[in-house]
Amino acid sequence: MTLATKITVARIFLIVPTVVFYIVGMLEEAVQLPFLIVSCVLFAILCSTDFVDGHIARKTNTVSALGKFLDPLADKIVIVVMLFLIVYFHGFELFPYDGLVIALLGGLILTRELTVSVFRAVAASKGLVLAADIYGKIKTVLLDIGTAFLILAGVNTVIMWIGEIVFYAGAVLTVWSGVRYLVKNKHVLADVTARNAAKESDAADGGAAEAAADGGGKEER
Repeated sequence: MTLATKITVARIFLIVPTVVFYIVGMLEEAVQLPFLIVSCVLFAILCSTDFVDGHIARKTNTVSALGKFLDPLADKIVIVVMLFLIVYFHGFELFPYDGLVIALLGGLILTRELTVSVFRAVAASKGLVLAADIYGKIKTVLLDIGTAFLILAGVNTVIMWIGEIVFYAGAVLTVWSGVRYLVKNKHVLADVTARNAAKESDAADGGAAEAAADGGGKEER
């Protein structure tokens, strides 16, 4: 296992104390503030070190398939788990049913990430490398900041409002950047369609040629 992969694995294990401190902080009012702060700090470390393992892998020329798989997995797990817990523990006040909206947006964000991941896998299977979108990076920063504030939402109403607003901005940009990314790289799927059409065309031409040859043979007899 390379150094970069070890760092990625360490980040995944760090999710556990992040979640535990948050749950205990929400359940035990006596330790709520310090435990939520620790959870928020751990979450911030998870998010801010996202680039470290990838940078080390490229710098040391030790990019691995396992690392490529685990790195985005760590980011998705911590966001999804924390959003689930935040919605479960909080009664939001920005507008009616905003907790439900956050839950639905969380599902939409996960759907977007899975779709883009599958899309990249299709591109990789064809030897295509798709450049990262700057809007995708911006939405990640907004979602991370919004979620960090929402972790501390139980401490102060103003913090909760800031977290919700930033999170909504990140969620909207997540959907928009996902659609933009797919449209921008639609040639990946178009190429697959073209190849299938070409194969069908070749098969049809081959069948017609065989039929003509058979017909010619019968006439000669």
